[in-house]
Amino acid sequence: MAKINQQMVLQFDGQEFDLGAVEANVKKDWKDAGRKLTEIQTLDIYVKPQEAKVYYVVNKEVEGKVDL
Repeated sequence: MAKINQQMVLQFDGQEFDLGAVEANVKKDWKDAGRKLTEIQTLDIYVKPQEAKVYYVVNKEVEGKVDL
């Protein structure tokens, strides 16, 4: 099966946010904190454009946030 190129974009209040970049920023924040991506078993990402923030929970216990 051929790989599908896709892009997910959130449109809010006249702005667009690339959700692929959001995920990459969350993973970068995780790595910048001295952790390894291989430690991630579950990753829940919550985008709050009205706050310009992205909140995340890794493995149902570790919380973090990054700017949108």
